[in-house]
Amino acid sequence: MKKRSAMFRYLLCTFAAGILFSACKKKDSSPVPDTDNGYVNNWIYTTMKQEYYWNTSITATPDYTKAPYDFFESLLHADDRYSWAVPNYKDLQNSLSGNTKEAGYSVGLFLHDGGTKLGGIIQYVKKNSPASAAGLKRGQLFFQINNKDFKYSSATNNADVNAFLDALGKDHTITVYDHTYSKDGLRDSTTNPVVKNLTVLEYAENPVYMDSVYTIDNKKIGYFVYHFFAPDRGQAGYENEYDNQVDAVFARFKAAGVKHLILDLRYNGGGDARSTVNLGSNIVTGLSTTKVFFKREYNAFNTKKYTDAYGPEFFKTYFTNEANNIGTGLESFIILTSNNSASASELIINGLKPYMGVWLIGEKTYGKNVGSQTFYKINDARNTWGLQPITSKAFNSLGTSDYTNGFAPNEEVVESLALGDWGSVKEPLLNKALTKILGHAPLRVASPESVSRTRVQYVGSSQMNKAYYHILIEPRPGE
Repeated sequence: MKKRSAMFRYLLCTFAAGILFSACKKKDSSPVPDTDNGYVNNWIYTTMKQEYYWNTSITATPDYTKAPYDFFESLLHADDRYSWAVPNYKDLQNSLSGNTKEAGYSVGLFLHDGGTKLGGIIQYVKKNSPASAAGLKRGQLFFQINNKDFKYSSATNNADVNAFLDALGKDHTITVYDHTYSKDGLRDSTTNPVVKNLTVLEYAENPVYMDSVYTIDNKKIGYFVYHFFAPDRGQAGYENEYDNQVDAVFARFKAAGVKHLILDLRYNGGGDARSTVNLGSNIVTGLSTTKVFFKREYNAFNTKKYTDAYGPEFFKTYFTNEANNIGTGLESFIILTSNNSASASELIINGLKPYMGVWLIGEKTYGKNVGSQTFYKINDARNTWGLQPITSKAFNSLGTSDYTNGFAPNEEVVESLALGDWGSVKEPLLNKALTKILGHAPLRVASPESVSRTRVQYVGSSQMNKAYYHILIEPRPGE
């Protein structure tokens, strides 16, 4: 079972996406001890029996003496890689909106030194962050943090990865290297070592990272890099800030006459379903608010509860009216993917497929077709825990939900150590997408960056410490 990092489990801890309806009466036969753990675990059990997608698999005789996290895990279905719990829910709301304590750069973790040590490659640098001020660049490599090596063994169940990520979450020093090739062009090399001292701070990441319009062979091509799904930063006065910026991107695309769209979701691990609807509604061909984008399936208890409260339409999510939709005029639509493309990103793929062609370039996506909600108690000094259990399964308008193994790309391009610059027509994935659209390499004289000679094994990323990592957040019932 895939585990989240320790920092994620115990530090990033809240999202007010859903609060319990009146709980159903507990019917298990195990005694509940009159202890703090027993008090919390009784609430966990009641919540899970009502809300959990696989609630019929939960034991009737749980061990209430366990620590709350261990108790929660003891209730999970064997197929559940996604549900999690945290001891304090109050920090997660900011994190789900991109607000975390960090230096402001995304890192891919890879193995080196015969697979025994961890290294990092900078995937992207976040705008107006300490990392940006320090001059970090996409594609730079580092092999130590604070002059310390980080050993790796698959037997530690991600403990080595967690230690590496925890070090990045504090003020730290790294020596970054540029990736180059040896003079004979046969080997990878590292050059230009530069020491970088990085501070961490409370930072609000904007998921709307980059957009460009290319005019090549009289074709108008829009390129949009989007790193996670969140409507805003989760603060008063900024409501729908990020969704409005997405709308503005498509307004620019529409004004430019874009007929070909490249959507870059390679580092997008998921997020809020509401922003998924907003993005999908800007793209879909034949936009109509009467068309179903996706449907949800719940456990039998919640199916009846929601049907009684809201009617059968509750389970359907429709496209929304977006004035800047460019779908009708699109001649091609390409999504750039990786194994980090998960959950809400996959919902975009699955939800749009019934209405238009979707061409995937990159790597197979993660494979997560289920969604979660957050549950917690307000003003309860004995119980500050928050739960993020799987509560639903997503289907498109055709009833398809068969991507638990991920979506395989139509054209595979595996990222190596030669990442290339954002927006450059020579960047490997973008180059492949432009070549698909044009029928030849862009600008004819431009060739893609050479791939790394070294076979790279990635074992994680700094996104594992983000609340939106591999997640689809469902809105509270009735929203």
